[in-house]
Amino acid sequence: MKTSIFAKTGRLFLPIAIGLLILSACSQNDEVSFVDDNDKTLEIMTIVATQGGALTRMTHDDTDNHGLIVKWTENDAFRVYSSNDTKSTTFAIPSPYVGNGKIAEFKAESNIGVSIDANAFFPDSRAEKKWADCYFSVLGQIQDASKPRAHLADYNFMTAIVTFASTSIITINFLHKIAVLKFMVTLPTDVSPKSISLSTQDEAGIVVAQKASDESILATAKQLTMSIVNATSNEHTAYMAILPSTLSQQLAVAVTGSDGMVYNYTVSFDGDFSYEAGRVYNSKLTLKNIVEEGYGIASEFDNDVAGVTWDQSDDKGSTEDNPYLIENASHLKYLIEQVEAGEAYLDKYFKLTTDIKVTANTWTPIGISSSKPFSGNFDGGGHTISGELKGAFSNDIQHFGFWGYVRNNSNATLIQNLHIAANVTWSFGSPEGASNSEFGVGGVAGYIYMTSTDVPITVRNCTISGEMQISDGSLGYGYLGIGGIVGNASSHIQNCSATGKTNVNCKGGIVRIGGIIGKATLLTNETKYCVNSSSIILSDTERSNTNYSVMVGGIAGYHPGKVLGCCNQGSISGNSLSSVDIGGIVGMTELANCHFNRNLTKDFNTTSNGTVRLGYLIGFAKNSTVYSCNESVGDQSEWIGSNPAWTPATDDESAH
Repeated sequence: MKTSIFAKTGRLFLPIAIGLLILSACSQNDEVSFVDDNDKTLEIMTIVATQGGALTRMTHDDTDNHGLIVKWTENDAFRVYSSNDTKSTTFAIPSPYVGNGKIAEFKAESNIGVSIDANAFFPDSRAEKKWADCYFSVLGQIQDASKPRAHLADYNFMTAIVTFASTSIITINFLHKIAVLKFMVTLPTDVSPKSISLSTQDEAGIVVAQKASDESILATAKQLTMSIVNATSNEHTAYMAILPSTLSQQLAVAVTGSDGMVYNYTVSFDGDFSYEAGRVYNSKLTLKNIVEEGYGIASEFDNDVAGVTWDQSDDKGSTEDNPYLIENASHLKYLIEQVEAGEAYLDKYFKLTTDIKVTANTWTPIGISSSKPFSGNFDGGGHTISGELKGAFSNDIQHFGFWGYVRNNSNATLIQNLHIAANVTWSFGSPEGASNSEFGVGGVAGYIYMTSTDVPITVRNCTISGEMQISDGSLGYGYLGIGGIVGNASSHIQNCSATGKTNVNCKGGIVRIGGIIGKATLLTNETKYCVNSSSIILSDTERSNTNYSVMVGGIAGYHPGKVLGCCNQGSISGNSLSSVDIGGIVGMTELANCHFNRNLTKDFNTTSNGTVRLGYLIGFAKNSTVYSCNESVGDQSEWIGSNPAWTPATDDESAH
């Protein structure tokens, strides 16, 4: 492996906002009157802020230790919360903004009150109703190569303490809460980057979600992936937001190229290495000569790969600390063959130690049916599956993904730390007759099955950046679940993200489509802290069971159970031949509890030959409780498509 070392560079210019809180009709020399905390009258209030801004407007200064200069711009906004966390106000730069970016007036109608210490959160688009619920998350990043820093606007988290007093100037010291990793990537000629993944074997992992109020860690992962779109050159500069972390082991960087190959780099450091908020870290990743330079590349899984057994000595596979090691495509082929022959590997442990590029004409998933499932644990080690996963419905294979069918009835099962950069192509074929059977297709797994009495199966820290193309099927044949991570999930899903694209041109008895999960099955299912940035495109999707519409959601098509802390920023578009329920989070919930979920987009441009029921959170909520949600786009009356008069229930934090 070629070693590349991160260089700690200059600090981001920390935005120190110094301003005067005044009524808009007053000047600095006028007597200033403030809104009493008990007065419900809203007054126009102004904060004059300097040296702030989002990283979309940053410029690179090579003469100042590679520091990043940030500036305010039009429509920037932050949220201010009262000290007792019962009120909040958004301060925004009104249009048009005239200035040099170093100073700006933020205005708001406010009844926050006076003589209090308030908390401020930037950007307002990621702020919650309460300060106690605000958090930072760096999942779901997509970089547009034509605007290489634009995506950072959604991740440029800053906080500040605001002291309101009747006669003094307010000083707001905004502090950055993210660091920025800058990768200068050079790939072989005519190969452009499609995604970049960080992974670590450090037990602490990479922090991917953090609470704002006390900076406690909400979620960690062994990998963090960013998709790259519109890249046309083999030379590219990637910027990735990361939350402060301290790592004691090397960091692996995998770049998936347009040729389907994964190019590996290792970032080494001496002793503990801390990513500090407000700093930029550079790493130059240059591929010169694979043989001479020793860069790692993916092991190729082609039509001719032969299965070879892995090391089975010393009681390997019996514990998480002593797993079977999948070190190449031949080991993976052997695993597929053994499961297809009926060996489920019940309660065994596997760990992937290399990236895999699939070039075989067809893919046989790990576990092909309920009679031949995979029943073990699998740690992807932060590695990437690239290339093409292609398959078609048959009597033998009816569920599709990297895994086809997973089940374990005896002990808790964990699938984790895997990135699917491969494109997934699946045809449901043209089966004859009628069937009420459940079929699933997903990037990670097609179908994960457990009953409510089984111990849980959990999919954790998995991502997909590849594109999915799902087609064909027969009306009345099968209940279809199509998801970026899992198609049909009787399992828990945690800290997973999707950044690719799913094009669905299929038909069935029931059709459920989600950026993360197509269909969750059980009341005990929990989906937590997942982010969807992928786009879902309906291409004349159709269902025959008129008791249900086609169900499409940014996180899940259909979901009972619990949905907690999930975020959608991906689009849903196209046409359905049948009526369709569309939700930013879930298309249809039934007997569900939804806590603190957020949808950040109104990009739902869908037509139907029937009706379209759209909710910016949930399309159709049936016998479900939607608690005090995070702030989402649109008015509250637009959040639940089936119930415009919906009001949130008081959240039960003990149920989290």
